[in-house]
Amino acid sequence: MAQRTVDAHNHYYPKEYIEYLRSRGEDSSPYMRHDGGTHYRGYYQGVCCCHIDRAGHYDLDERIRDLDAAGLDTQLLSVTIPGPETLEPANGVLWAKKLNDALQKAEAKYPGRFYWLATLPWQVPDEACKELERCHEMGCKGVQMFSNFNGEPVHLEKFHGIYEIADKYELPMLLHPAKPLTSRVMDTMKIPYQLWGYTLDTSMAVVSLIFQGVFEKFKKLTLVHGHLGGMVPYFVRRLQDSYKGYGKEWGIELSESPDITYKTRVFPDTTSFYLPAMKCCLDWVGPGQMCIGTDYAHRVGDPEGAIKAVKDLGDQYGLSRDEIDLILGKNLERIFHLPPMP
Repeated sequence: MAQRTVDAHNHYYPKEYIEYLRSRGEDSSPYMRHDGGTHYRGYYQGVCCCHIDRAGHYDLDERIRDLDAAGLDTQLLSVTIPGPETLEPANGVLWAKKLNDALQKAEAKYPGRFYWLATLPWQVPDEACKELERCHEMGCKGVQMFSNFNGEPVHLEKFHGIYEIADKYELPMLLHPAKPLTSRVMDTMKIPYQLWGYTLDTSMAVVSLIFQGVFEKFKKLTLVHGHLGGMVPYFVRRLQDSYKGYGKEWGIELSESPDITYKTRVFPDTTSFYLPAMKCCLDWVGPGQMCIGTDYAHRVGDPEGAIKAVKDLGDQYGLSRDEIDLILGKNLERIFHLPPMP
């Protein structure tokens, strides 16, 4: 039987949420603008942070048609920016609950095709803990987290309660970009955040979780690192040397080198589709730590080419059928505890 293909990195905006963001008006942050047809644009703090081009972004029936055409069997659905974590606290709590209810309904409508990641009001950590407990009871398979939470670093103690729950229930987290901490620099240089801002921000986030001891504190915490691991797989020697040469000066003392923690607890997804970069990442972490990410249905994604990219990588690297299957879906089946395909 062919290996089930599983996509860890994709996005779903329930139509009710889009209409709510539209109703907020363009003087608000966040808000959504409708450009006609199936196209919407989401804005956060005055900057366009997402384009909704395909109907499958919000219409599950259209989404299934796209997945069938691309050969994708299963997706772990998540709500990305601008999510409820960018709203005012009370609205964030309310919409996190509504969105998680919608995600659960998507799974129920298409069993085996969709599972879901909890979306949380990170701006209210106590409420986020309560909502994650509720989501676990509802059957979520993981958690959508971001590279920063409205400008606050992800390693802060205030967020540890959320990590503790994820650790307790072995709920992996998809680490996705938010408006980058370097946004002012990107604005000055007139460089789209999608080029370096996002990948640098997620890289700083995951490395800070390692350097500041969050991974040591929560032994079962696991991350899927979007966009082929951001920049981390391409600076391995710098990661080793910066800790060895300067860690003590920064008050960082770990039980193992940070590169070891990364390559055993973090799973880069394939959302890059550039074979030389994919080969570099594979050479470091190995096929047992990589997984499919399509970034469906954003403009930087490639759901139609995602499976081919993995197979081409296998051909060029000489991977066995079993090793290719790990990347296509077996790794995600294991860490997200997915039941067999119906």
